[in-house]
Amino acid sequence: MKKMLGTQNQNDLLRLAAQTNMPLAQLQQQAAVQGAMQQQAGVIEVPQVNFYPSRHSNPVKARRQDIKQAYRLLKPTKRPLLSPRRWWFGGKYRYNTNTMRCCIDGCDAENLIRLAGNIYDQISDDEDGKSLWDLYFHNPVTNEPQAFIAKENVTSGRNMRGTYCPEHLHLFHMLTKWEREEEVEQESKGGTLKAKLKKGVSVVAIPISTIRKKDNTPPQLAPYQPFFNMLERDNIPIMHLTNAATGGNDMTIIVFDMRQFQGGQNNRLLYEALAMNQMQQQMQNGIEPAPLPQQSNEGSM
Repeated sequence: MKKMLGTQNQNDLLRLAAQTNMPLAQLQQQAAVQGAMQQQAGVIEVPQVNFYPSRHSNPVKARRQDIKQAYRLLKPTKRPLLSPRRWWFGGKYRYNTNTMRCCIDGCDAENLIRLAGNIYDQISDDEDGKSLWDLYFHNPVTNEPQAFIAKENVTSGRNMRGTYCPEHLHLFHMLTKWEREEEVEQESKGGTLKAKLKKGVSVVAIPISTIRKKDNTPPQLAPYQPFFNMLERDNIPIMHLTNAATGGNDMTIIVFDMRQFQGGQNNRLLYEALAMNQMQQQMQNGIEPAPLPQQSNEGSM
C-alpha cells in the first residue's frame, strides 16, 4: 500500500529519493505541503493529492512518468457525460466557478486561508526561496497581487475561472520545473547550430556592454532613489527629455495631475495628453516639434 508523503519520516523520504531518482528537496517540499494540509483536517475539509513519484531506474524516464502523472492529476474535474449540466454553456467543468475555488477538488481557497492561514505563503521553492504566494499570486511585471488562474490543459489552453489549492499548486510548480529540465536536456542534445540553421535561426554575439542600459544619474541624486521608487509603485508618470544629439537624459519631469487622483484616470492617458499638448504648442509657435518625452516608471532619475 502506498503511503502519502506527509505521513513519512525523514528516513522514508531518503529511501524514496534513492529509489525514485527524485531530489530529496522536492520530496520534502511535497511532504511539507501535505503535512500542512493534514494539520488543518480537524478544522475544515482539505483535499489530498495522491501523487506518487515514479520508481523507474532511468531518471529521464522517471521524470517523464512524473510529468505524465502530474498532467493527469492537474486536469480540471469535468461533470459526468450523462449530467445535463455538462451540456449547458460553461457547464463542462464541475468546479469552474470563481478564482478562489480549486478547479480540481472544489476546495474553497479563501475559506482555507481565513481559517488555517495562508498555506500558499508557507510553501517555498528549494532553489530561490520564494513562496507559492510570491510566485503565482503576484503580477510578474507590476508585482501587484492577482489571482492565479488555472488553464484547461494545465499548461496550455483556455483560462479557467478556478485556481489550484495549495497542494495542487505545488504539484503544478514541480511540473513546470520538470518540464524546464526536459527542455534544457533537449536543447543540449538537439540544440546545435546546424539544427537551428535548419529552422532559420542564427546566433549573433553581442557584447553585454552594448545592450546594458546606461545610467547617467549624477551621484548627487542617488539619495533620491527611494523617492523615485515610491513614484514607480504609485504609478506616477516620470518623463525623460532626451538630448537629440547625444541621446542622453537632459531633464526628468515628474507629473502630478489632480485628474489622476480625483478621477482615477489612467496615467498613460495623462501622459499622452500632455505630450500631444506640447507638440501642438510647438507647431503653433512655428517650432519644429521635438521628439516626444519618453515616459517610464522605472524609478530612475
